Parts: sequence; C-alpha cells; structure tokens
Amino acid sequence: MERQDIEVFLALAEELHFARTAERLRLTPAAVSQSLKRVERRLGAPLFTRTTRRVDLTPLGSQFLADLAPAYGQVQAAIARAVAAGHGLIGDLRLGYMSAAVTGPLLALVDSFRAQTPDVSVSIQETTLADLYGPLRRAEVDLCVLPLPVAEPDLTTGPTLLSEAAALAVPTGHRLAQLDSITAADLGDEPFLFAQNLPRYWIDHHLPALAESVRTTSLAGFQEVLAYVVSGQGVAVVGAQADRLYPRPGLTCVLLADTAPFDYALTWRTETIPPLAKAFLTHAST
Repeated sequence: MERQDIEVFLALAEELHFARTAERLRLTPAAVSQSLKRVERRLGAPLFTRTTRRVDLTPLGSQFLADLAPAYGQVQAAIARAVAAGHGLIGDLRLGYMSAAVTGPLLALVDSFRAQTPDVSVSIQETTLADLYGPLRRAEVDLCVLPLPVAEPDLTTGPTLLSEAAALAVPTGHRLAQLDSITAADLGDEPFLFAQNLPRYWIDHHLPALAESVRTTSLAGFQEVLAYVVSGQGVAVVGAQADRLYPRPGLTCVLLADTAPFDYALTWRTETIPPLAKAFLTHAST
C-alpha cells in the first residue's frame, strides 16, 4: 500500500469530506476518490459509506483506522527521529540570555523548536552583564541572547529577538524622575553607573551625545548598579522594562528620548557553530 493512499485514508477518516480532504492534502477530489478505490480493492470491501449528504466509516473502516493510525504514527515518528539524527538534530542545546526582558520571546522559541525536534534537550541559563561575552567564549553556551552592539571579531550576531526602548534609572526623588522623557540636555553632569567590563563602544552607543564627557563608575553587576542608583550615587541607562522586571523601592525609570533602543540578538562564536545551534538560528529566522 502506497504512503499516499494511507495518508488519504487517514485524512478522509478525520475530515469525512472528500473536498476538504483534497484541499488538506493538496490533491484533486478525483485523486482522493481514486486513492480510496485502490485501498478498498486491496482490502476487498468498502471503508466508507457515501451519500450526497455525508460520508461515514463502515465497521471495517473503523477497525482499519483503529489499527492503522497508531502504527502509522510510530512510522512517522521513527522517520522524523532518523531525519533529525541525520541532520544533527539530536542531543543537547545550551542557550544563554542576558536580561529577563528576553525570557518571553526566547522561551516561546524554545517551545516551538522542541515541538519540531523532540529528541533535542534545550537548557537555558542567565548570564551576567559584567561577564557579557565570557560564557560564549568559554563554550559554556552554544548561543547567547546579548544586547547589541556586539563588535567582537570572535563573535557573530544573528536574529534580533527583542527591541525595547532605553530608559534612565534614577532615584524616585531625583529631579529627572518627574519628567515624561529625558533628553541629553536634561542630563547635565550626572554620573553614570555601568557594570564592569562593558566595552567602551557599548557605552558610547547608548550615550552618543555624551560620549566625550560622560563620567562613569563601573560596578560588579546589574543588581549592584540598581542598588547604587537607589542610593543616589548615579544614574544608569537601562531597558524600559527594568523597573517592572527588577522592582525595588526608590527606583524610577524614565524613557530616554533620541537614544538607541536596547536590541537583543542571538550571538555565537564566529569560528564554530554546532548543528543544533544552527538549526535553532534557522528556526528563529522563520
């Protein structure tokens, strides 16, 4: 029995309608009828009763469906696993992400990727702003969602998963906390707080109007930056969701006008990308 004949029978048993079955399988109604006749000749009895108003399974058709559907499902699953293994779509994929802001789109991608590659195990881990590129360079993760720009010769960026507006984190009682949005002219000589080890080009990208004069203080990580902001020791450029994702008393975030947004993109080691990581990138790009 041909594979197409099996698929026609299973689809018709579900749809109970020749035209819908033809549309679903991208065949003509005549081709569906011919396929069914071949199967019925092979079995020696009708599988469906047909009138001008309805199509129903015969007792033989119901029994054939009960026997065939699970077996065909197992065959399809075996083929899918073999194809996945042949294309390297089996094993463990390790994903990193920097910022809770990207967890929503990242987890949605992981769920849909798992549905297509059931033999792939996907693990995710949060990385730190103070060690932005370390997990990738140490091969602790295969892909990492990082804030742009990434101007590192050994790293390559791909699809952007999230773009959010930039905001300024200030103490709630700060003079800037009452504004609807903040421009470069509003900033004056405010000291800026950044996580340590951030490349200068990253700072200049987010504060282009102040690149020459901005005073910065480096701290151990993002949580420390927010703590220092609340204590009145400086301000910080953050994503617009920061006060919702990292809430703490005394913290206010005000949108920054005319400032580059925070874009987060999948990033990998330029010299090598595992097959699973490549498959995930392809999935993220579709």
